[in-house]
Amino acid sequence: MANCVTRILLRVMIYLFIIFWGSFGVARVLWQFLWHPLSFFHQKKREVVPEILLDSSYGTHKYVTANGIKFHYVANGTEGKPLMLFLHGFPEFWFSWRFQLLEFSRDYYTVAVDLRGYGDTERPAYKKDYKLELLIQDIAELIPALGYKSCVLVA
Repeated sequence: MANCVTRILLRVMIYLFIIFWGSFGVARVLWQFLWHPLSFFHQKKREVVPEILLDSSYGTHKYVTANGIKFHYVANGTEGKPLMLFLHGFPEFWFSWRFQLLEFSRDYYTVAVDLRGYGDTERPAYKKDYKLELLIQDIAELIPALGYKSCVLVA
């Protein structure tokens, strides 16, 4: 019986601890939102690109046009080897694949592309321009634009 009471008291203390500190976190967010509403959702634009994004050891930054969009990509390896194409997820960009670019460049021509609206790739203005069918068409046209008929797709 005493063991059961101890476990119940321990759980109550843990929940009170979580509620206490959680309320501070919520209060801090609400305070910032209420007293600084314009800066709450403000994005800070970087004036200088971080040096690591310009590190040439990851590959060469290039551009290609496919499906009416100018795509930015980083390529590593020797052209002519089989193409290995890396596609990032939300909300990432080519940099997510930097280690794989280096690792697979011995056997493949590795390309990590910034998808439509990400990184240095063009950003279409309308929400309808991000439909899945268009994203698939982007990749289908990107492969021949890079000079290949097929690829190993990593996503």
